Amino acid sequence: METTSSVAATLEEEPLLSSNRGRESDLLNRRSGMRVLRTRRWSADPYWVIPIVLAVNISRGMTTSPRIKVYNDIACRAIGSPGPTNGLISFLIDDCQSPAAQARASKIQASVITIMNVLSSASTGLWSQWGDVQGRKIIFCVSIVGFITMELVFLLVSGSIPSLTSRGETFILVGPVLEGLCGGLSVFNGVVHAYISDCTPDGSRSRIFSAIQGIMFVGLAIGPWIAGVLISFTNLGPYSLFYISIVIQLALLMYIIFLFPESLRSKVQPSSRLDVVERASPVTSRKKSLADVIKQFLVALVSPITIFVPRTVDDGASSWKDYNLTLMGGALFLYIISTAVYPLKYLYGQHTYSWSSVQLGYYMSLLWISRAINLLVILPVIISYFKPKIPATGASSPESVALELQFDKRLAQASLSVDALADLLVAISPSSSQVSFIAYSCLSAYTSGGNPALHSLGAVCLHALGHGSETGRLFGALGVLSAVAHTISPTIFALTYSLTVSTYPKTIFYVAAGLLFTAVLLLARIRVRGW
Repeated sequence: METTSSVAATLEEEPLLSSNRGRESDLLNRRSGMRVLRTRRWSADPYWVIPIVLAVNISRGMTTSPRIKVYNDIACRAIGSPGPTNGLISFLIDDCQSPAAQARASKIQASVITIMNVLSSASTGLWSQWGDVQGRKIIFCVSIVGFITMELVFLLVSGSIPSLTSRGETFILVGPVLEGLCGGLSVFNGVVHAYISDCTPDGSRSRIFSAIQGIMFVGLAIGPWIAGVLISFTNLGPYSLFYISIVIQLALLMYIIFLFPESLRSKVQPSSRLDVVERASPVTSRKKSLADVIKQFLVALVSPITIFVPRTVDDGASSWKDYNLTLMGGALFLYIISTAVYPLKYLYGQHTYSWSSVQLGYYMSLLWISRAINLLVILPVIISYFKPKIPATGASSPESVALELQFDKRLAQASLSVDALADLLVAISPSSSQVSFIAYSCLSAYTSGGNPALHSLGAVCLHALGHGSETGRLFGALGVLSAVAHTISPTIFALTYSLTVSTYPKTIFYVAAGLLFTAVLLLARIRVRGW
């Protein structure tokens, strides 16, 4: 219904329609309108993205639990070999739940995540810039190819090829290298947002962005349930899910190539697009040395973060340093680092309660369902009820800007505080209680509004400084900040878990809670001044 309405609204805005009033012209226009309507059925629209987001995340949800099993199996093979009278199965049953195996598995997982994030952060800018010139479809295809190669590597490592399984700890690193070079989830999420931005008017994107994020968690929630049904009611094993995931994504690749419409409009003048091509091209008027190339790369990586440098504000009567963006950036950085506890939370649950792949999949699905419910139902209700009432034209007066800044700040503080409380409750609750572990994990899942609230808070802080036109630069800087945090966070938590798993494995939850409470304190220092 919304698509039809938008097409109708666009047709009404056509200059040709508004300038002709005669009957013959009206008839011609109706025929022309029907032709345009038929054409626009295949034109870019945000709804074309929904099957891609849903299918990619269903595939991810299906194979998340088998990936944990692959890490455990590789760790078991690495710490010892079964004797001639002891088969591999009995060895895995006896020793795979040992602290040594768990520590090794967490290190393998951290290596995979770190390599992928480092390469993704390095390649995201290149792919994004190339997509601005060549179009979005090719970037979608590159991302899907990267996901397929990652699944293929996991499948080969878990298979029955002795030369690969015996070197699984090394060969599995090929997967994150290939997916990282293709940009990984960083490029995929970026091109999804870019596609939606191409085919939606300014000012109407927040709702669709929230909906897309909710659909992402719906896909992640459905995936483990599909995997559980297939394993429980068929003869398929956990590693067969990699085959199914590859088939789904191959079908998705065909959908993108043959049905998915390109969204990149010629909003930019040809000369401007030529400038972009020239900036993206490695060939320049003078020959550059390797040192120049490295310097340019480092400048391109670091320069966006300078937006978080404190700014001097002068209202005529007095001047002061504004640290709001600095504090928001620090809070977001700590929050993203704290999210690295989730993969280890899966390892902790499987280790402590001896969950099977199916049980672990159901647990992860429950968390993702909770996040989807929060994003699609609970959070919109809270925002609509508590958000300050401002004119439909937006926050233009200093008072309305101040009210919105305070609202986003409190929403982010509340989300992060509850998230920290949930981790703290997991840490202090009895390890023997599965119910409390699951309940407190679900509680943290209902705080998924923290990330969008922090992004919104950053935009409002920038607008309050009178630099609202730099919003694109701000989100680029937040992307760099996120990539750096995702790069270092797995190592921090994996090292903590490997050192404490044999003595007190709940230490990781104290670390996460400490990071979140520190982020809340940084947000508390954000001030509304000058109005």
